[in-house]
Amino acid sequence: IIPLSDDPIKLVALDNPRSVMSEAFKILRTNVTFLFPKLKEKGNTILVTSSIAGEGKTSLSLNLAHSLALTGKKTVIIGLDLRAPKLLEYLDLPKIGKGVSDFIVNTDLTTEDLTMTIDGTDNLFMIPSGTTPPNPSELLLLPRLQELFDQVKLDYDFVIVDTAPVGLVTDTLVTTHLSDVTLYTVRANVLDKEMLKLPARLYREKKLNNMAVI
Repeated sequence: IIPLSDDPIKLVALDNPRSVMSEAFKILRTNVTFLFPKLKEKGNTILVTSSIAGEGKTSLSLNLAHSLALTGKKTVIIGLDLRAPKLLEYLDLPKIGKGVSDFIVNTDLTTEDLTMTIDGTDNLFMIPSGTTPPNPSELLLLPRLQELFDQVKLDYDFVIVDTAPVGLVTDTLVTTHLSDVTLYTVRANVLDKEMLKLPARLYREKKLNNMAVI
């Protein structure tokens, strides 16, 4: 469980490291490691999703990534919601430069061309989603996406993937094979209880790897 907060701080451990929120992410960081069948030296990949928009996926992804980076683990967060990307907006950064979608369609780009640093942090990097494409589901099926993940898994200790809501589009389900662990975000007073049938079904059918609910 991550508590709700009215605090406008985006990276809670950066500005208020002793807060309840910061401690909650440290607990989450510890608990997540137990979900891995076996922690690897490099490329431990966590996919974060939800049923609908507005449940806190991006906030969770960034703060978990930052919490891991604080332990000295080289960590990258990848924006894989190609339809309604939130990473740059969440951090109040301009939507410039290349991202995942650009990498998939342009074979001249490397992962270094996409990678951004986040001010005030060490060991934390970001690859945004890039230009919004007209065909995100088809784009995510192309082999170039696998090439991107193959490379970042060699370069980083942890890879955090901020994805699209599974209750709205199929994008996340076609990329679940890229992850070791899935964190399914459910936000109180936002998601209708009836929709909890969706994560329950996905869990039973093993559609998402090593799934846990936040």
